[in-house]
Amino acid sequence: MEKKRKSGTAYLMQLAGKYKLHLFVSALFGIASALCSFVPYVMVYRSILVLLDGEGNALRYGLIAAAAIAGKFLCSIVSGTFSHIGAFNTLYNVRTQISRHIAKVNLGFFTDHASGEIKKVIIEDVERIERFLAHQIPDVTSAICAPVIVFIYLLTINVPMALCLLVPVVLGLIIQGVAMAITGKQMPTYHRLLEKLNTAIMQFINGMSVMKAYNMTAESYRDYADTVEEYNAFWKRCTKSQGYTYGLFVALVESGILFALPLGGLLYFRGALPMQDYLYFMVMSMVFLSGLLNLMNFAMMFSQIMSGVGRIQTIMDLPCTTEGIQTLDRAQPYGVSFEDVTFRYDKSDVLKNITLSLPAGSLTAFVGASGAGKTTAAQLIPKFWEVAEGSICIGGKNILELKNDNLMDLVSFVFQETFTLHDSIYENIAIGNKEAMPQQVEAAAKAAQIHDFI
Repeated sequence: MEKKRKSGTAYLMQLAGKYKLHLFVSALFGIASALCSFVPYVMVYRSILVLLDGEGNALRYGLIAAAAIAGKFLCSIVSGTFSHIGAFNTLYNVRTQISRHIAKVNLGFFTDHASGEIKKVIIEDVERIERFLAHQIPDVTSAICAPVIVFIYLLTINVPMALCLLVPVVLGLIIQGVAMAITGKQMPTYHRLLEKLNTAIMQFINGMSVMKAYNMTAESYRDYADTVEEYNAFWKRCTKSQGYTYGLFVALVESGILFALPLGGLLYFRGALPMQDYLYFMVMSMVFLSGLLNLMNFAMMFSQIMSGVGRIQTIMDLPCTTEGIQTLDRAQPYGVSFEDVTFRYDKSDVLKNITLSLPAGSLTAFVGASGAGKTTAAQLIPKFWEVAEGSICIGGKNILELKNDNLMDLVSFVFQETFTLHDSIYENIAIGNKEAMPQQVEAAAKAAQIHDFI
């Protein structure tokens, strides 16, 4: 039965793991901070009542307003602390999980996906999760929840005026929905172009010696230059398509007084709205929706985050190579046999019904034209790929029945393209055996005929 794919937000919370609690606490303090920012306006209302009716203590209201301002900054600090702790630890967990997982998938994944594409997911898509968790979650929750609570309070003062302030909210949400629909359609193109740009940049850097030899600049390297131009054109289209919704949203958020002023005036002249309430609603109409300004960039950010989370989920859903439970003594020599082995890339057979035997202690060379499958046949033995049909055995045991670590201990290989870690030569030689002694590393260097050179 096919595993049901989780939604982007649900999977993001799964990635957060135990740090979901930090994000929840951050959201609560974010809401508290937003509410504290409205308290001074309530105290202004109370002070207006004191001036008009002579009832109450204006000094006490001023002290409460000052305490609320201090509370706002305190809650904001606590919210930011919890959100950043949760975000950065989530980043660490996600990158660790991705790195461990892709180390267990078949090499076909790296053949089908360019290095720039994989780099984008691990670095940039994951990095956006930090910005979303550390900033967007507390900002958005406070931008939504605080106005709701304030609106409930305003209902206790005057229902028609409170409902009047909802008009720009409804219109703003409609505009925000349109913006999210637009950006949602643009995100696949954005990620594709960014992956292409990353790949082109890495190719340009890795091929710098060739570029220098032919006196080629970034502009003359057409793949890179064309990708940059395409990426630039894409962002110009995005800016143009989103400019209208962005402008309308800002105008609506700032337009509360446009609805409250005439309605309040009408109710006041009819005797249905006291002067102090009228003045207070004029003030609130200008600040009530200020928190919604945090939602302006939310559409773009949310679409990017969810698209990136989907790509992370796609990688994490890739099946790992098959691993058995049996082991062979690594100190013993074993023969290798192919039994009716067929292997294919996608739907094209590269090897078909191959049967051969490589006795222990023998030397065998695969000879053939480029693309004949020589390297592929060799890579099937350490299970870099899994055969489509047939079986490969070491010492009479199917490699699918062996533990992966044991199989790696049994097989040694030298790749066509050299690669060294940014570390000492000693550590590069010893990487395959964490318990290797210096004498063993030196012996390995001598066996590879590089000891004297080193």
